[in-house]
Amino acid sequence: MIVPRPRKPKHLRRPAARFTALALLVAVGAWLPLAAASETPKDSRNGSDAPELRATGMTFIGSRGANSELVLRSQTATFGPDREVAHLEVVHALVTEDDAADSFEMTCDRADLNVETNDFRAEGRVRGTTADGQEYAAPWVEYDHEAGLLYTSAPVVMVDKTGTFRGDGFRYHVHDRRFQLLGNVSVEQTP
Repeated sequence: MIVPRPRKPKHLRRPAARFTALALLVAVGAWLPLAAASETPKDSRNGSDAPELRATGMTFIGSRGANSELVLRSQTATFGPDREVAHLEVVHALVTEDDAADSFEMTCDRADLNVETNDFRAEGRVRGTTADGQEYAAPWVEYDHEAGLLYTSAPVVMVDKTGTFRGDGFRYHVHDRRFQLLGNVSVEQTP
């Protein structure tokens, strides 16, 4: 029987995520030996005339209290101060919940990160590992931070010590450390 872990009240869960992200982006842009940053007069993604910050070697840390729950490192990042989304390229993500065992790691070519909610969508050669050592690969995944859910509806390959599994998608419940393959599942057992 799985006994759910008590959750903190919603108003206690995200006190500093946005401030941490914005402070980090400003620090990265200000310290040019660590990261090169520039502003452009027009944002080509949304047609806005607002400037955007471009940084190289960016690390985004989303945290609650003393716990770092989300660490995203990217080669380049673009962030418009009038938007809540940072566009990242060549990304490594580490997500850790209250217990260090409740986590996953992932790499991808690019990701869009909502700096307010810590939700993200990763695309392009997505590869990762769950807390239990299951390795997964998919063309894209999304992470819903509030729900503690990593998921995709794209074809996926998952490998663990028992074999190789393929399916039409997956849902990884971070809090429960439960990996669920969706539709047309095939299995190749390891001898």
